[in-house]
Order: sequence, then C-alpha cells, then structure tokens
Amino acid sequence: MSMFYAGRHRGPSSSSQASKRAGATMVAVAAVSLGTATIGAQSASAAPSAQSATSTASFSGLVKQGSRGTVVKQIQRKVGVSADGIFGPATRSAVKRWQKRHGLVADGIVGSRTGTKMGLKSGSTSTRSTRTTTKPSSQRTNFTGLVRQGSRGTVVKQVQRKVGVSADGIFGSGTAAAVKRWQRSHGLTADGVVGPRTGSLMGLTGSTRTSSTTSRTSTRTPVSGSGVLNTAASLVGTRYVMGGTTTSGFDCSGFTKYVFARNGKALPRTAEQQRQSTTRVSSPRAGDLVFFGAPAWHVGIYAGNGTMYDAGNSRVDTSKRAIWTSAVTYGRV
Repeated sequence: MSMFYAGRHRGPSSSSQASKRAGATMVAVAAVSLGTATIGAQSASAAPSAQSATSTASFSGLVKQGSRGTVVKQIQRKVGVSADGIFGPATRSAVKRWQKRHGLVADGIVGSRTGTKMGLKSGSTSTRSTRTTTKPSSQRTNFTGLVRQGSRGTVVKQVQRKVGVSADGIFGSGTAAAVKRWQRSHGLTADGVVGPRTGSLMGLTGSTRTSSTTSRTSTRTPVSGSGVLNTAASLVGTRYVMGGTTTSGFDCSGFTKYVFARNGKALPRTAEQQRQSTTRVSSPRAGDLVFFGAPAWHVGIYAGNGTMYDAGNSRVDTSKRAIWTSAVTYGRV
C-alpha cells in the first residue's frame, strides 16, 4: 500500500516537474522570440534614421538665376548643362526639369530641399562668398561709356570679342543680338546696350567718349567720290559671281567692298552689314551707297542722276545702270 501510494505520489511529482520544465522551456523560447522580435524592431526603427542621416546633406543656401560660383557648377553638372559657374536661363530650365523628375516644386530655384536632394557639398556661406570672389576687381572695370547699335571703334571691338562675334568695330544688329544673349546669361537686363553696368562686368577698358570719337574721326574721313566712281567704272564688265569679292567675279556687296577698299575704306561683307555701318542720308551724292530693302538684299554705288554702279545678278554683270525703283535708301561711308 505504501509502495502504491509512493508510486502514485512520485508520479504526480515527476509530472509536475516535467510540466515545470516544459513551462520553463516555453518561457525561455518565448523570451528568446520576444528578444529577437525586439531586436528586429529596434533594428528596423534604427535603419531609417541611419539612412536619413546619410541622405540629409547640410545644404542651406539659395541659388537662382544670376548666381555664380562653384556651387552653381555643381548644380550644372547635376542637371547636365555646361558647367560655366553662371546660373543663366538654360541652367534654370534644366533645374526645373530635374525638380520635376524628382517630385519637387519646379521653380528653377535651388534652395535647401533641392540642394539637399542633389547632394550639394557646400551651403549658403560658400555660395555667397563664391559669388563675391568670382567677380574679382582685376576683371571688372569702372566703365562709364555707352555703346549701342550704330557705335564704332575700339571699344566696340572689345565688346564683340567678349560676346563672340567678328570684331570689325561696327556695332550692328548681329552684335546687338550677341550682347543681349551675353546679358541674359549674366543676369542683366537684355537690352543690347552696353552701358556702365554691362561694360564694367565685361571688363571693358577705355571710354566711348575717347575711343569712339577717335574711331569716328578716322573712319568718317570723307571718301573721294570721284575716286570711288573711277574705280567702279574701271570694273564695268566684270562678271557676276555669287559670293565673289575679287576681279575674277563679284556679287553686289563684294563689288562695293572691293571698290571702297581701293579707296582706303573697309566695309563689312554683306549688304545689310554695310547698311548698318553707314550714315543714312536723304540727299545722296555720287559715291554714296544705295541700298535696296531693310534688311538690305542688294547694294550699289550711287553715280548721280538716278544711276548706279553695281554687280547685278547672274544675268547682269557689273555695270552702270538706272536705279529702277524709288524704294531705296542711301548711306554715306
């Protein structure tokens, strides 16, 4: 009886201990699972903050059209335009496209949000200091002149070299258009007029009051009308050649350019450029230029009494003939 009781007593004890052990095991497993889940949760919550810290750059500047410097170059490389360090209209358009692609407000301005997204390496201080230092006093001048369409001289040549057109010293429509493009790219009012602000930024030297006066004195020395007419008359019969500028063949402006060069005056190449470079007169005299159209599509040398010397066209060689229309203007060299 005691053995049965003891066995029965031991049975529950053994079972209880097994249950305790099983319970302990389950608790341990649960604890491990809970710990793993907690660690995973902590890792998951830590990852975004690490990523956020990595992707957030400390850019706090403001770069827009008219800005200049190394930060602008970074932006230009990012948006795929020429990295000249000058934030002009082309850069602004490219920034807008970049902002649209990246879900940002497409205003063409690189503020803290766009700059951070681009990963720019410097902030507002370096941008401002760059804008100050990219225009050193050695490149700027205190230009006080005024150069515009119709001006001539050495200062005009400086302007033309700066804006990338042929430096003939004559401020025509082509030079005005190039100046407007230059002004727009440098954040200036694009009026095509080179005043103190544009001229100083271009680094122009000299003064229009000096250089243009000197140029006008030399280029406006009266041309001998008889000399021009004698040269023109000697070339009558020379065949017409499109683009011709020699006695082997002339086109209209090639003929006038050749004749005036023989009399000490350099003219531009085309009829319109010649029209822009002369002083318009209402009472022409022999030796003046006669222009057809504005822009000019034909030019000849006025010979008096309603006639002119010109290289006509493929059917009309160089000749003296009547001016066939009253819709002409006259220019004096």
